[in-house]
Amino acid sequence: MTDHSQEEGAATRSPVLRWTRGTLTALVAIVMFVMMMVTTIDVVGRAFFNLPIKGSDEIVSFLLAVLIFASLPLITWDQQHITVTLFGQWIRGTADRILSVLLSTTSTIVVIFMAYRMWIQADLMREGQHITGALQWPIAPVVYAASVLSGLTALILVVLTWQKLTGRETLSPPQDAESMGSE
Repeated sequence: MTDHSQEEGAATRSPVLRWTRGTLTALVAIVMFVMMMVTTIDVVGRAFFNLPIKGSDEIVSFLLAVLIFASLPLITWDQQHITVTLFGQWIRGTADRILSVLLSTTSTIVVIFMAYRMWIQADLMREGQHITGALQWPIAPVVYAASVLSGLTALILVVLTWQKLTGRETLSPPQDAESMGSE
């Protein structure tokens, strides 16, 4: 067994990491299913029975926010972001590693700032009692959730940046995620 597979095995055996990944994956799947069902029932109800779901656009908007921010830690963990390698053929070795660490560090700082600003915005929305128009739902809880999920993404980015700095992988994607990226 190579060092890489031993480290990967350690990361995937961690009950906390497995639970976190499983919970986020289940959340994303459930939210996608609920979005699909709300949209389908709303369209069928509107078209055939003249009975749309009241506030369906607000429901789908909330679910979309949760979907995006719950997916972000998973995509970051698997390192499956869309990338463009315009200069990859000319940048090799140490320069490639330095560029990778620089980009990872920048991403970490941006996501930390984004999580921080979203938390502040959620506080303002809570204090101002901001609610949706049709359903009168408070908006702040969704913004708090987005902030926390962004914080989790930032934590994952910190670990990935550290891995790039040290050259060791302690948080690697599960094997199924690696095989999906290569197809």
